[in-house]
Amino acid sequence: MKDLRTIRIFLAILFFVLAVAYLAISPTVHPIARVVAKIQIIPSLIAVGMGAVLIWFAITFVFGRIYCSTICPVGTYQDVVIWLRRRFGGARRPLSFRQPDAVRFPLAVIFYICLPLGVAVVPFWLEPWSIMRNICGAIHPSAQEEIWLELGIGMATGIAAGILSGALLAVCAFFTGRSFCTEICPVGTALGLLSDYTLLHIEIDPDKCIDCMKCEEICEAHCIKVVSRYVDNSRCIRCFDCLKVCPNDAIRYQIHRNRRATPLMNKVGGEK
Repeated sequence: MKDLRTIRIFLAILFFVLAVAYLAISPTVHPIARVVAKIQIIPSLIAVGMGAVLIWFAITFVFGRIYCSTICPVGTYQDVVIWLRRRFGGARRPLSFRQPDAVRFPLAVIFYICLPLGVAVVPFWLEPWSIMRNICGAIHPSAQEEIWLELGIGMATGIAAGILSGALLAVCAFFTGRSFCTEICPVGTALGLLSDYTLLHIEIDPDKCIDCMKCEEICEAHCIKVVSRYVDNSRCIRCFDCLKVCPNDAIRYQIHRNRRATPLMNKVGGEK
């Protein structure tokens, strides 16, 4: 079970490197890099149609938001920042459960209205692939110059947007974990509508949990509440960090829902 995290990290690094190579060097850098670009949800929706999107919805319905933890380069970018926070952040406070912010739904509605209308400014700042393209454009401007001209902005504006996008995302990840993915990203919001009803989901076994709080304190999505034995699977990005740190195998990635095996009260004197 804990090997899932290792597999997820390997895939995330692979897809991230290929995405950066595609965006910062050239779309022809490697055939597999072109595949990575084609399996991004919004670019697929624009270029191919609903078929690719429906495939991702089907995958999400089975496994949850693995797109957010493995395929999306912006997600991996945040993971790198979070890793640096844990590695060099000193005595920074651990993460904890937070109630979801309802602002994610109005943002998603605005985004999906603007997309077919061709209003590029909203996707430019909110859509993950566009954000990664902005960041890579700051590294290698000539690779993104054609895109910037199509959007009607100059190279200087594009570079500034890339630097600003990278800085804002890094600050957000450093202080709040994956809050961008769970509270702002319109792709994450859409996938989250399915993720609470997925076939496989994260569950806390109430009879095994010893309240060590390790899973809650490492959860990048702020979606685990140990005291209630609750996991908000609509926000869970399937990073599987919680599975690794649990000392009692009390939190699992499984099909069935847990039921408390130990009764809270026993009937006394044969009462019915």
